[in-house]
Amino acid sequence: MIDTFARLATALGVRPLAARGYGLAKGVEYRLHGETYAVEVGDAAAEFRIPTRNEFSDLDTLEERPVLEALLGELRPDDVFYDVGANVGLYSCLAADAVEPPVFAFEPHPENADRLAQNVAHNGANVSQYRYALAAEEGTAELALALDKVGSAGHSLVGTPGKSGYGRVEVRKRRGDELVESEGLPEPTVVKIDVEGAEHKVLDGLAETLSRPSCRLVYCEVHPEHLRMAGSSVADVRDRLEAFGFAVEDRSIRSGQPFLRGEK
Repeated sequence: MIDTFARLATALGVRPLAARGYGLAKGVEYRLHGETYAVEVGDAAAEFRIPTRNEFSDLDTLEERPVLEALLGELRPDDVFYDVGANVGLYSCLAADAVEPPVFAFEPHPENADRLAQNVAHNGANVSQYRYALAAEEGTAELALALDKVGSAGHSLVGTPGKSGYGRVEVRKRRGDELVESEGLPEPTVVKIDVEGAEHKVLDGLAETLSRPSCRLVYCEVHPEHLRMAGSSVADVRDRLEAFGFAVEDRSIRSGQPFLRGEK
C-alpha cells in the first residue's frame, strides 16, 4: 500500500514538493534550535555543538540509536572504552557519561577531530583523544573524503584515486598495539570500531590487545564494498574476531548497515 501511494505521489508530482517542504521545515527547526543538540540514550546524556546543519541533521535523525542503546546498555561503570573512528564524539561523549575510567577516542580526520575536541570540552567529558588512524603498521596514508562537511562519515583509507570528488587528506597511522604500549594506555574492555573498510587493518594492529581476556566486547561496523576494495571481506573480519576469542553475531543498524558484535 505504501508503495502504491509513493508511486501515486511521484506521478502527481507531490513527492518533490513534500520533500522540499520537509527540507524547509528542517531548515527553520535548525535555525531555531540553538548552538547545541542534547542526546539522551538510556541513562547517558551529552550535548553536541551544531554550527552546521549537517551536524544538526545527523543528530536529529540519529540512525545509530539502536546501536548506541545496545552498546551503552552493556557498558559497566569500570569499563575502559576505546572509540576507534570516533568522528565528532557521539559514542565517546555518551560513553564517558556511562563509565568511570577515561574513554580513549581515535579520529584522524582533522576537522572532525577538532569538533570532537570541542564536544569533549563542552561536556567536560573524561576523554583522551588521539588524532591517528589505527592500522596494521606505522606511517602515513591518504584519507579519501566522502563529503566536504564537518561530521561527515564515510571517509576511508581504502578509497581509490578519483573515486571521491572531495579530495584527500594525509593522516598519520599508528599500529594499535604499539600505541597502547608506547603511551601506556590501559587495556580496553570494550571497543567500538567504525573505519569504513579498514576494519581488518585495525584488528590486525590491535591483535595482542584484543586477544587479552580483559577485552570482553567489540562492536565493529563493517563496510562490505570498501572491504572488497581493500582485498578483504566481512567474513575475514569475523574470522579475526573469532581468532581473538570472541563469539561473533551479525547485527544491523536500522538503515541496514551491518555490524558485528563480538563477546568473550
